[in-house]
Amino acid sequence: MNFLKVKEVLLATVVASLLFLPASCSKEEEKKETVLKGVEVTAGYPVKKTMTEYINLNGNSAYLKQEIIRATFQGFIDKVYKNIGDGVKQGDPLFSIRTKEADAVTNSRTNIKNQQFSGLVDVSARTGGVLIELVHQAGDYISDGDQMATIIDPQSLRIMLEVPFQYSKLISENGSYRLKLPDGRYLSARVAKKIPSIDPVNQTQKFILEFNNKTELPANLNIGVLIPLKSYVDAIALPKSAVMANETQTEFWVMKLMNDSIAVKFPIRKGIEMDSLVQVEEPRISLTDRFVVNGAYGLPDSVKIALPQNNPGKKKEE
Repeated sequence: MNFLKVKEVLLATVVASLLFLPASCSKEEEKKETVLKGVEVTAGYPVKKTMTEYINLNGNSAYLKQEIIRATFQGFIDKVYKNIGDGVKQGDPLFSIRTKEADAVTNSRTNIKNQQFSGLVDVSARTGGVLIELVHQAGDYISDGDQMATIIDPQSLRIMLEVPFQYSKLISENGSYRLKLPDGRYLSARVAKKIPSIDPVNQTQKFILEFNNKTELPANLNIGVLIPLKSYVDAIALPKSAVMANETQTEFWVMKLMNDSIAVKFPIRKGIEMDSLVQVEEPRISLTDRFVVNGAYGLPDSVKIALPQNNPGKKKEE
């Protein structure tokens, strides 16, 4: 009986081995074929160009000229003439206010004969601009001095830039700088004023920047201000996709092509980064050297590669 059970187990093992044998062979063959053929990558050449390293400081958009409309007496708002976002001219009425006394007479049944007693007073804008805030609506009760609305002058749009004191010497008066908006757009602005005081808590100095071209932006928008630190005229650079690094980002390397079929690990010292390029500071590389620009991730040293026929980095056969 035990002999039969052992026989059945051996038979099942043989069947299972036969079932998995084709798949295993197929994977092994595929692996051998890849090794023989080489890992498919894309090669390219370094480029020489001027590269600049920047620090990105945070600025905020602000309107320097604004008018806060306040109540000059107590009463009830009878009518609101403007909505948020409306353009306002100097002298335009904004609110109609009914005094407490007039409201009391209106709500009572007192009849004042031979006298005009409307009790309605209009509040008008002293400056032109755009209405960006309405604090009260019709029917609200207001006291003397209450804020009712805010008007801004669109022409007074500026950038308020807080600069750490150690970098303030990099900001030149009347200097022009690139701006990066949250939506990815780039603009430019020049230094209009340098405020001669330091924030006691953050130890920053304030600069006011004025846009070089007419611009419409909301207030309190975070804007990146790019301040140049240093520049290299003839920097040699490779695409970011070509540069590999260890987990601690302390060692960097690229895969250099020895020929159309072999790539070796090539340690470098990385310089500044700009857009999609990385500067190679050391060792010095030639513009005729070829490197793996796509597909280098995870490649070991001295690996067999394969280049597509239409790859610009593939050397032409002589």
